[in-house]
Amino acid sequence: MDRRSFIKSCSTIAVVSAIEPTFFSKLLAQENSYLTQFKKALLVKENGEPIKEKDLQPFKQYIFFYPYKSTPCYIINLDTEIKPVEVKLVDGGSYKWNGGVGSKKSIVAYSAICSHQWMYPTKDFSMLNYYPPTEKSQTTEKSNIIQCCAHMSIFDPQKGCEVLEGPAPYPLASIVLTVEDDKIYANAVLGRHQFEEFFDLYKSDLIQQYGSINAAKELVEKATVMEVGSYAKEQIKC
Repeated sequence: MDRRSFIKSCSTIAVVSAIEPTFFSKLLAQENSYLTQFKKALLVKENGEPIKEKDLQPFKQYIFFYPYKSTPCYIINLDTEIKPVEVKLVDGGSYKWNGGVGSKKSIVAYSAICSHQWMYPTKDFSMLNYYPPTEKSQTTEKSNIIQCCAHMSIFDPQKGCEVLEGPAPYPLASIVLTVEDDKIYANAVLGRHQFEEFFDLYKSDLIQQYGSINAAKELVEKATVMEVGSYAKEQIKC
């Protein structure tokens, strides 16, 4: 592209953006087919106050629900800078994951729905859990991982939750976070999130819990962050 064409293209983008504020979001989504924009949601504590970076204790697993009322996610402060990586998929695709956020770039968030057969944490138990550096998985002797004990898939939260072992075909989908005025927001989902498969498989359970499938699919504008232990009665580790 020559200089004149480049300037003309930039001018066109600027004009269209003034008319349609979501233009850049749409443009980015077209360039990255693995990025799905959802409502921007403020992460809050159980008392309703915005959660801050200092509230997230290092290596502790917290749960919140985004982008839908029924879709769980984990947020973890890994206490060290987590750098961007190119996440490669088995189908030949790839996407750039931008790493951690916060003052130390140490905070990451992922969908807590396993990409294998969509196991997820419920109020009764969680079989998909994070193992901090001080705790090793009994089956693999690995730590600082997320492991699904249903079928032993292991994910690396330091590298976009890429698959390390097991039958999972894809990394856990990443939740795109931003920190603004010491408040943490969820903005989008990056990767193969498989929400529709989740809704189809657990339709009856979700209707029982939320009253209807439409209620379970309600998009959130605020997401309450809590320790997994205060949400699930039992954390099953392996």
